Amino acid sequence: MCAFPSKKKIIDGPYDLSEKRLKGLVELLEGYGRPFMLTPLKTASKLGLLRRIVLICLKNTRGMVYLQKHTASAPLYADLWDVSVIGSVFAGESPEDAAERELFQQLGIKGARLRAMGTLPYTDSRGVSLSATFFLAGPSPARPQFDECRSADGMFVDQQELEGLALHQQEMLTPELIWAVQAGWIFRKTGGPFLAG
Repeated sequence: MCAFPSKKKIIDGPYDLSEKRLKGLVELLEGYGRPFMLTPLKTASKLGLLRRIVLICLKNTRGMVYLQKHTASAPLYADLWDVSVIGSVFAGESPEDAAERELFQQLGIKGARLRAMGTLPYTDSRGVSLSATFFLAGPSPARPQFDECRSADGMFVDQQELEGLALHQQEMLTPELIWAVQAGWIFRKTGGPFLAG
């Protein structure tokens, strides 16, 4: 009788890789949004393969939303105003965990209440396929500390200011920010000429 070699016991987790090896890897998604493969973030971005990201709008205690302006040298949406934070969801990470991590890494905000507004697949202006989960964060009393390497500027705006920009100066905003305003995911729809259209 032949004895089989003992098999290595797999830990109870989504991947049989160390945390060190998982760093920087993202899950590629199949057509129904389920993960089927891991790859480095750079590879997924370069090839335009479907992966998860988070979009976060941070509100302060006065109900204003924080926007960041991309730098002039940004590879996408140079000099345009965008949501507070955009980031990738890494392997083994939930969108909520990714949103918390990105808020802290990009703005120094910790412990803000997160509310998922929805998840939608879309293709960005480079042709990259993404599954984006949009979050509202806050209200937070903390002042965001933006990274000058990533952002040229940051500002808080109220509902009227943001809707005015989205209606009259769309060339200043990213398509994702305009879409979130039109969908009523940042501020509730209250009627008026902008939100009626």
